[in-house]
Amino acid sequence: MEGQQPTQQNIVSSLRFYTKEEPLMALDLQLPVCSFGSLVIEYKAPDLGKFLKAMQNNKFDPSSANFEMTWTAAEAPAVSAYETKGMIDQVLSGLPTHADSREHFVRIFGKLTAMGESWGLLLLSMQDKYVISGGRHFRHRLCQHWLEIARDASTSKISEATPIILLKRNRHRGEGGRLTGCEVLGDSFPRNFDDGLQRALNFHGVYPNLEWQNVSHTLLSLDWDPQEGLALLRNLQGKIRSQAPAQFTTLQTQEVTLMVHVQLRLSCLGVAEVQGSINAACVEVLAELLEYKLKIVKFQSVADLETQMKGFEGDAQHRGTLVLVTDLPASTSKIIAGSHRMVLCYNAEE
Repeated sequence: MEGQQPTQQNIVSSLRFYTKEEPLMALDLQLPVCSFGSLVIEYKAPDLGKFLKAMQNNKFDPSSANFEMTWTAAEAPAVSAYETKGMIDQVLSGLPTHADSREHFVRIFGKLTAMGESWGLLLLSMQDKYVISGGRHFRHRLCQHWLEIARDASTSKISEATPIILLKRNRHRGEGGRLTGCEVLGDSFPRNFDDGLQRALNFHGVYPNLEWQNVSHTLLSLDWDPQEGLALLRNLQGKIRSQAPAQFTTLQTQEVTLMVHVQLRLSCLGVAEVQGSINAACVEVLAELLEYKLKIVKFQSVADLETQMKGFEGDAQHRGTLVLVTDLPASTSKIIAGSHRMVLCYNAEE
C-alpha cells in the first residue's frame, strides 16, 4: 500500500492494492473484496485446485483412461486461484449457497485432502501395489466422499448424521504426528463405497464403528495443529487410552455421528450450525476431549447473548473457548463468533 499521508477525509482513497503477478500495477479498490477468496485458497488450501482438477479429469479413477498412478499434489501442475474458484462454483452449483459457502468449502475440502496427501497409503502407486483387489478405487471414492461432505457442510446446517471417514495420527513417540490410518465413523460405509471396496477395507481391519478410542483418536488428529507442537498432541492422545467418559457411553449412535460432524466444522470453520437441538453431552464430551473451556447459553436475544458472553475468556488450562447456544430462532441474523468456537442450534423454520 502507498499514498499520501491519510487524513480523515482521504483515508480510503489513499489505499493502493497490488498483486504478486502485477507488482507495479495498482488494482481498482473494488477488487480486493473479490480477491479475498484467493487469499483463503493460497494460504489455507494451496493444493485444492489441483485436487479438484484431478478429480474432474478422473486422475484417481483406475477405471478411467486418464488414471495417473504417479499423481501427487506436489508434482501436479499449478492451478490458478481463478480456475479453482470456477471449479468450486461448479461443485456448489444448484445448492443453497450463502456468502461464506466458497470459503467454507475451501477450508473443509482443503483440510481433508491435505491430510490425505500426507498419508502414504493414499498414494495411488501404494494402493496399486499393496491393496488387495477391490481397493484400488479407495482414493477415488474417498475424495468423492470428502467432496460431498464439504459440499453439505458449506451450504447447509447439520440436519442428519451420515457416516464419515477421517484420518488418524500415529500415537507412538518419535513418529511426529504422522498420519497412519483412517476410521469409518458411523454405522455403515459411505454410500459410494461398493461391496468390493468395503471387503478390501475390512481385510485391513477397517470397519464402521463408533468406539470411544477410534472416535477420540480421529477427532484429536483432525483438531490438532502441528504449530501447537508434539508435546500437546501426546498430552491429548493420552485421553485415547482412558476409559470412555460416562457421558459418551449414554449417547445414541446418531448422536455420536452428529458429534463428529459438529467437530469437523469446529476444527475447520470454528462454527457449527445445527438444524434442531443437540444433546449437550455431545458438546461437553468434545470440550473435555479437546481441552476447550465450555459455556452453554440458552438464546433469549442478541443483546442477552452479548451480555452473557462478556467476561468469558480462555485460560492457561485450556486450548481455547467453546460456546453452545441453544434455541436460536430460525430467523436469527448471523452470530459473530469472535475468538470463540461456537455450536449454534436453530429451531425449526417458523
